[in-house]
Amino acid sequence: MNTITAFQINQKVNALPEKLLQELDDYIDFLKYKYAQKDWSDDLTDQQIKLIEKGKNDLEQGKVLSHTQAKEKIKNYIKNKQR
Repeated sequence: MNTITAFQINQKVNALPEKLLQELDDYIDFLKYKYAQKDWSDDLTDQQIKLIEKGKNDLEQGKVLSHTQAKEKIKNYIKNKQR
């Protein structure tokens, strides 16, 4: 594969019809966005990582509630707090 220089790309851009420049600009923006993407997990705090690990451990140990059970538990908690 041949290495292309910025000068060669510039020559090609200058040779394009003006009506294609907006499309080229959009594509350049797309490429910048595509290659700037990083994994969201890289931005997690230590606390968030610990909470995720705790959740995984809870799952592995069967410490889970169904949606219905969780709603009931929250309802009872709120009811008891109001007393």
